[in-house]
Amino acid sequence: MKNIGKIPSKIIEIEISIKLLEYLREKNAIDDGMYNFCINRLLKKQELEKSRIDDDYINNIDNYKILI
Repeated sequence: MKNIGKIPSKIIEIEISIKLLEYLREKNAIDDGMYNFCINRLLKKQELEKSRIDDDYINNIDNYKILI
C-alpha cells in the first residue's frame, strides 16, 4: 500500500496549534517567553509523533481521525 500523502491527525493538530500561537504573538496576545515555551513543547511533541511513524502506524485508520 502506498503511503504518500498521509499525514496523521495528531501532527495536523500540532501544526494548527503552532499557527494559532503565531497568530496570537502577532496580535500581541501572548509575550515572546510564553510563545517560545509553547512552541518548544509543541515541536518536541511533533518530533515524538514523527518518530512513532512506521508501517503499522501508517496503516492504522485511527491515526487519521480528527479528535474533538
